Amino acid sequence: MRSGSTGPIKLGIVEPQSGPLKYIGDNCIAGVRFAVERINAAGGVLGRPLEFLVADSELTAEIAARCATDLVLDAKVDVLVVNTGSHVGTAVAQVAARHKRLFVSAGAEARELTGEEFFETTFRCCLSTDMHAAVLAVYFARLAPRRPTTFYLLHPDYAFGRAAAAGFKQAFGRIKGAAQRIVGEEFHPLQAVRDFGPAIARIMAAGAEVVITSDWGQDLRLLLQEGAALGWTVTVGSFFLNDPTVLATVGRAAIGHVTAMEYLGSIATAENQEFLRAWRARYPEAPLSHRCPDFGAARSYYAIVWLADVIAQARSLETERLIKAWEGSRLRTAWGEVEMRRDDHQMLSPGHVAQIVAPDQIPAELRAFGLQFPYLGRATRIAREDLTIPLTETGNPRVA
Repeated sequence: MRSGSTGPIKLGIVEPQSGPLKYIGDNCIAGVRFAVERINAAGGVLGRPLEFLVADSELTAEIAARCATDLVLDAKVDVLVVNTGSHVGTAVAQVAARHKRLFVSAGAEARELTGEEFFETTFRCCLSTDMHAAVLAVYFARLAPRRPTTFYLLHPDYAFGRAAAAGFKQAFGRIKGAAQRIVGEEFHPLQAVRDFGPAIARIMAAGAEVVITSDWGQDLRLLLQEGAALGWTVTVGSFFLNDPTVLATVGRAAIGHVTAMEYLGSIATAENQEFLRAWRARYPEAPLSHRCPDFGAARSYYAIVWLADVIAQARSLETERLIKAWEGSRLRTAWGEVEMRRDDHQMLSPGHVAQIVAPDQIPAELRAFGLQFPYLGRATRIAREDLTIPLTETGNPRVA
């Protein structure tokens, strides 16, 4: 066993801990902390406690790689974990592979991680961009109360945003109605836009009814605020509008827009009810960033729970044994059963979509968190089979 048979099992968490997006890192770390505390309270793993160490990625690949290297060589962590930023995840995955450590993507979605740039040490415990985009494609093509016909794609210009756009076009092209079409597509610098007005004008001029966007954080906030101010009447189909910090700032301008992910806090399952109650008991006075276990918190929580289960099954921290134990394994989560696909280490999962509603329409279990701003309506489930990308289309070298 790599770091001996005693002492804590160390997890290296690489998240933004400075700048305007620190709150997203805090959200994810709260999920890790909750999982570690519950696992340790139940006796730990292999009789050993879990311990996590946090490094500030500053949301840049170069700094994240340096942090990950320090965590491995100096702090002697056993596993590296990233939720925020696909470019960060890609950099940390390379460090993990170089040092023969597992890399766990709790939220880095870019298809390359389990596709063209796959390492056998990488395991993704969230939807890929292709799968995430497919949730929105299925919703608007088949399930939306009113079937829109014109779509505009607006994404940040980096690996994740490019993959998100490609994933939506691929899924939408397969299932769209005869009258449905994409009328525009553009990319913008990540977290650097100061004025979305010109893009919004192009969206309105194109006659778009729906804007599909993988924007997040301050980009998403500014887009929604300026769109409302300029009088657009589109529905935004968002990858990340289950962000309480963005919703509290945007307010009523968010009502009617749609968000999608594998986990949403408004999922009506018994497992989710228990999860919400336990979270509220653990974080009764939490800041807005992680008052609810939405956005990255639930993803991070279940990634750690799954990792702990795999370590227990492998009865070892040896990388090869962990890889074999995780391939093909299953986990019951608050949103349903998930499976780690053996060939590309991609989590297979159902997805969920929900509309943002006024405070008095939020499901009771979420109103219990004291939310005074628009938030999630009841979630609609999208079947795993509708989201699963065939191995031959992933670009993964194992199946090329």
